[in-house]
Amino acid sequence: MNDLVTSHDVFRRLADSLSMATDEAFFEQLVAALGEMLGVDYVMLARVDADACEATSLALWAHGQLVDNIRYPLLGTPCEQVNGQAACHYPNGVCSLFPDDPMLAELNAEAYLGVPMYTPDGRALGLVAALHTQPIDMSRHAEEVLRITAARAGAELARQESEQHHREQLLSTNRALKLLSRCNQALIQTEQEQQLLEAICQLAVDIGGYRMAWVGYARHDDAKHIAPQASAGNAQGYLDQITLSWSAQQRNGRGPAGRTVRSGEPVIIQDLANDPSFISWREMALRHGFRSILCLPLKRGDQVFGILALYQSNTDSISSEERQLLCELADNLAFGIDTLRQRIAQQRIQHAVLKIASAVSARSGEEFLDQLTHHMAEALDAELAFIARIDPADPTRAHTLTIVIDGQRQPNFSYTLPGTPCEDVLFETEYIVHDDADKRLPVEGREALSWVRAYAGRRLDNAAGEPFGLLGVMFSQPLHSTELVTSVLQIFAAGVAAELERQEDEARIRRLAYLDPGTGLPNRIAFTQRLESALSCTGCPQIGLMLLDLNRFKDINDTLGHDIGDKVLAAVADAFSGTLMGNEYLARLGGDEFVVLIAPSDAYTITDTAERLLGSLTAPLQLDEQAFELDVSIGIAFYPDDAGSARELLKHADIAMYQAKQQNVPYRFFEAHMGAALALRLDMTKRLAAALADGALSLHFQPQVDLTTLRLTGAEVLCRWHDPELGTVSPAEFIPLAEERGMIVPLGNWVIDATCRQLAAWQAEGLVVPGQLAINVASRQFDDNQLIDTLQHSCAKHGIAASQLGLELTESGFMSDPDQAIAMTEALKRLGFGLSIDDFGTGYSSLAYLKRFAADKIKIDMSFVADMLESDNDHAIVTTIIAMARTLQMETVAEGVETAEQAEALLALGCQQAQGYYFGQPLTGEAFAKQWLTPMLVE
Repeated sequence: MNDLVTSHDVFRRLADSLSMATDEAFFEQLVAALGEMLGVDYVMLARVDADACEATSLALWAHGQLVDNIRYPLLGTPCEQVNGQAACHYPNGVCSLFPDDPMLAELNAEAYLGVPMYTPDGRALGLVAALHTQPIDMSRHAEEVLRITAARAGAELARQESEQHHREQLLSTNRALKLLSRCNQALIQTEQEQQLLEAICQLAVDIGGYRMAWVGYARHDDAKHIAPQASAGNAQGYLDQITLSWSAQQRNGRGPAGRTVRSGEPVIIQDLANDPSFISWREMALRHGFRSILCLPLKRGDQVFGILALYQSNTDSISSEERQLLCELADNLAFGIDTLRQRIAQQRIQHAVLKIASAVSARSGEEFLDQLTHHMAEALDAELAFIARIDPADPTRAHTLTIVIDGQRQPNFSYTLPGTPCEDVLFETEYIVHDDADKRLPVEGREALSWVRAYAGRRLDNAAGEPFGLLGVMFSQPLHSTELVTSVLQIFAAGVAAELERQEDEARIRRLAYLDPGTGLPNRIAFTQRLESALSCTGCPQIGLMLLDLNRFKDINDTLGHDIGDKVLAAVADAFSGTLMGNEYLARLGGDEFVVLIAPSDAYTITDTAERLLGSLTAPLQLDEQAFELDVSIGIAFYPDDAGSARELLKHADIAMYQAKQQNVPYRFFEAHMGAALALRLDMTKRLAAALADGALSLHFQPQVDLTTLRLTGAEVLCRWHDPELGTVSPAEFIPLAEERGMIVPLGNWVIDATCRQLAAWQAEGLVVPGQLAINVASRQFDDNQLIDTLQHSCAKHGIAASQLGLELTESGFMSDPDQAIAMTEALKRLGFGLSIDDFGTGYSSLAYLKRFAADKIKIDMSFVADMLESDNDHAIVTTIIAMARTLQMETVAEGVETAEQAEALLALGCQQAQGYYFGQPLTGEAFAKQWLTPMLVE
């Protein structure tokens, strides 16, 4: 007993013993762990019979080993005193206190400590006792350990008792789900027992056509009362005027309700007017229009705990098929009630552990997982706690089941696992990040959780030892001591895994295995099986596969929300379905991707199918008074010509679909070269991401000069990329690739930081950069709310003034949202940054908006400068741009000047500045400084 020094030690050793216990030898492993933990000679876990006269041991531990189980009478033993909630403790002299207990004498026991064992619903089961041959001072830790063990053992006994019952109920519910879908929807969607009863009664009236339906529970009071709980239909006070019993000795217990409870079988009265058992309520029933009644038992195992009563306004006989369906409905209802009650029982089990582990004594009314998450955060002083489940269809994603931040429940969300601490938890069972955890959090929540410093997580395994989820906590301060965190997470994980697995079994029944719930189409699983079956047919003809992806569907989700997006997907599915023929199989793979399987098929027939599918979206889709103009990109591949397996066929159709998107055509057939092209593009994407991460890009600087003095007025910053294998990659290739792959903002931020770093280096060398360095800003980067913060941070870090930088934005970039662009340019201007409108004249800008922009310069696009001396139109455009800029008090900078004649003509028209090969090519920082920069004058 003296080994139990601290509560941390107790929790750790208890957590270890609970996590090591297995179903096959649960109780034996439990008593063995207790014997070693408590340092006593004997540990007994026993079950007491119903009349509390005799006990049967489930496991016995004596002198360091397991011994055979025994049965013995309780009268005159200390075990007889173990009842209620208090522990029974005899620190010494227990044999003399109970001289009639032969077992104490045989064991030569001197000390005894016993605690009662209950089921989660409060039913007494037995006891857990520790005995020792020497006088001992049992510490409170020993009692707490025995109580935790008793709670866990009671839960395990209760689970074993109900396991067979649950299997039978699951099978019954499966049948009911297929036959009574509307009833099952209520069972699935309802969270409260009373709401469930009311929903089933209302469903029986509205859908089943019964005049009245009610559910009652059989009480075990003296009168054996049947108490109505919910009703629907033409009741009109009927239930308030009758008193029902299930006692055969009472007159009101001889009717159909009482007989159903007693017999456990359905009871039908075909004609109430002529049935003698219904004489007590006949007149009232007939007055309410009731002519026949069917009472169905609600059972838990072999025990009837209530009835479902259905009243008809006619005496038509009930067919055997209808009776079977109604019996299944009653079984399903009973199972639903039992499931809800089991959920409450599971919550109580976890509360018993949490009460000790987190010192929380009061029960709350919150749902189980929410309670657990709150208490887990409180127990460990964590600011955030969560429970998540791995996506069974995509192991790289997880979905939070509950998440609490600073004591407040937060909306659930999905996140990616690769590269995060959660991924390490799944591989290592337990994982802790002591500091800087925010840098590895999922991208979906990284910004919101930037305050996180430490992380601790624990894997959740199912009964087969396979990971299916995880739980964890996060802290705003670094985590130093982890022993308590580890022990507490182990305790919580043991209970949560059992609860989630039970929920998973329940959810498995609810899910329609092969149907996409959003569209009603076959889902990916159903499609995969259909495709595999088609490919496995002997003498299989040519099979065509079409992969369809909606274009710009993300815009609908982003602007109107996912609810509208889901409705649009359902409408698209209906439109597609309406065009298909008998041999064309449509399914939804997920997101906005659909697939059509055609067997047999050839290029002619599949082209016809593609045209029909495209035609189904020609007219705008009308939805909730909104019109949606949609189009789709289609990729087509054939088996066996294009692929030798189902996976390869789908992959090649996906590649063809990608090419259709890239080339902006409705559909493309797969060609062998497409795979190589896509692989090359993916390789380039990977290399660009690596170059960006490693800082392997570089900057070049193209001088801008004053046309009058030919002196340097600044330079345009250009990003360059040289790959060890690809060589020099043109910006015309990698800039669009960065935009397509979502890397343009990080790339732009790198350019900003690298430009500031170069300016700082030149300043440190004492070199002067006249004017400003002009940085190109992509439209997506301009839409980023972090642009101003990024600019200010880089300037501050490198000691650069905002006035040393100019930002160039294309017309198309700022015209995507002119009002936001105006606000952004005004903010940048106030901070001191220069602003230029790049490639002016190539977009569709409005002069009304242009004059409101806080821009300093307009850059004349090189396409006009190149032909201005030969083309009257281009000359007129350049003249107009310069005149307009002068009116708006903006400077003009001509791009692409390559000859002296162009420079002279521009100067004559009033253009102030220019850049191009005539003045100088883009140079590295070192070469640019050597050719163009001069030392700073020192007074």
